[in-house]
Amino acid sequence: MTDIEHAERRSDPLASVIALLRPRAVLSKVITGAGDWSVRYEAHDDPGFCLMLEGSCLLQVDGMDPLALGAHDFVLLPTVPGFTMASDLDVRPRPGTPGASDLRHGSADGPAGMRQLGGYFEVDRANASLVVGLLPRLVHVRNGAPGSTRIRRLVELIADEALDDRAGRELVLGRLVEVLLVEALRVDPPPGEGRERGLLAGLRDPGLARALQRIHAEVAQSWTVESLARCAGMSRATFAERFSKTVGLAPMAYVSEWRMALARDALREDVALAEVAAQVGYGSASAFSTAFSRLVGCSPSQYSRRVRVGVMGH
Repeated sequence: MTDIEHAERRSDPLASVIALLRPRAVLSKVITGAGDWSVRYEAHDDPGFCLMLEGSCLLQVDGMDPLALGAHDFVLLPTVPGFTMASDLDVRPRPGTPGASDLRHGSADGPAGMRQLGGYFEVDRANASLVVGLLPRLVHVRNGAPGSTRIRRLVELIADEALDDRAGRELVLGRLVEVLLVEALRVDPPPGEGRERGLLAGLRDPGLARALQRIHAEVAQSWTVESLARCAGMSRATFAERFSKTVGLAPMAYVSEWRMALARDALREDVALAEVAAQVGYGSASAFSTAFSRLVGCSPSQYSRRVRVGVMGH
């Protein structure tokens, strides 16, 4: 990636948070259902997605209202809570097990009433909790919605690449999933499904979007609530209240969390502590170490050692 591309990514909040996820190891499979069927999956950490190829089914994610899925609808779960998928939610579900093999639900005979392409991928654990916490629990892109055709093509490309063993497979998959995430997350939710708080909600507010873009473009700046409020064109009180309500974190908490996310990423490499501190806006290595230890729970040197021996980051 060129210096220009790095700079553009840093200034785009959505692109920069997705980049920290480092998606990889995509697994996909065709899932069909016939007759009456219901399957229950327990929660797991890896993001999941499905593209409805034909037919319909119901999706019941824990804590959310049931969702009717039709042909060519797309669903993304940035982290997968427990959920039930069924032809009829009154049917008693059988337990499901995530895996790479194609699946058939319900009757083994007869034509399928539903066919979908389902998949999941791994993400970097170092910053997953922060990033996923800024994203909606579920993204539903209905067939015909702006961007739905592009998403369908991307999923088909991912499935094609995942099923082959060509040179550069993992690199291509990682790039395709990054693009898929951006495409899915920037689609406005359907009317009536509401907008959860988080980064996307903040980016849809013009004033908050200006402040978020400045934070990501100039993370080492000595930001205050007042200076960010000026970027947003709001009073300090209005900005602080709207940012906290919309994004889910107070402005300076967001700045601190984002700095630590970038620091964790930098500590993967052999970068001097003073350089990491300067990159994320701390005047000295000692000030950075104190803040890092308080927010992350271990010193930067301890974190760096753990990452390198594989305790963290995967």
